[in-house]
Amino acid sequence: MKSKPLLLIFIHCILGVFHISAQEDYNKYYTHVISTEFLSDKRLETQVDIENIDLHFLNAAIFHLTNIERVKVHLPVFGFYNKLYRSASLHSEMMIKHDFFAHLNKKQRQWREPSDRIFYFEDSYHAIAENIVENNLLNHEGSVLRYRTEHTSDGSLIYLDHKGALISYASYLSIAQRLVLQWMNSPPHRANILDERFNLLGCACEVDLEKVPILIRCTQNFAGME
Repeated sequence: MKSKPLLLIFIHCILGVFHISAQEDYNKYYTHVISTEFLSDKRLETQVDIENIDLHFLNAAIFHLTNIERVKVHLPVFGFYNKLYRSASLHSEMMIKHDFFAHLNKKQRQWREPSDRIFYFEDSYHAIAENIVENNLLNHEGSVLRYRTEHTSDGSLIYLDHKGALISYASYLSIAQRLVLQWMNSPPHRANILDERFNLLGCACEVDLEKVPILIRCTQNFAGME
C-alpha cells in the first residue's frame, strides 16, 4: 500500500480534528435545518466582528443562499457534504496563505488542480466543479468600493466614504448575498450552481486581516454522487 507524504498526512489530521470540533455547527447549520429556516435567523443581520468572525456561520449562509437560487428555477437543493466542505476550506485557506486568486494552485503541487483537492477527500463522484470569489467585508453597494482610511486616536483603522462618513463592516447576510450575487452574475459560475449533475455542495471562506480593506476569498466545491 502506498503511503501519503508526511505533509499530506499532517494536513489530513488537522482537517480531521477541525471536522470533529465543528460537528455541532454542521448539524446546527446544515443537517438539522432547511434553507428558509436558516435564513430567517436574526443573527444574520448582525455586523461582523473582525476580531471574532464566525466563518462557519458565514459559510452556511452562502450554502443556503445558493440553494435558494436552485429553488428559484425548480431544481433540487444541494445536500451538504463535509468532504466537499473540507476541500473548499483547503483551497480558500491556501489562496489566503499564499496570496493568489485562481483555481490553479501554483504554490503547492499536491493541491494544484480542483480535482487534486476534491478527489483527495472523496474519489467516487461522477462530476465535480469549483467556484471561487473574492471581495471585502465592508458595508457598501455596487461593484466598486470607494473609500479612504484614517486612524483613530486609539490607532484603529477606519474607512470613510467620499463624504467623510464612516463605512461600517457588513452583516453576515449582506456579505453572503454579495458573494452569491457575484457568482450568479458570472455565466460559468451560475452554470455550476444550476447544473443538474450536481447534488452535493461545500462552501468555505477565509479572510486576510492584513489586507486593506480586509479581504475575503471563498470556494464552492460541487459534486454529483449517486
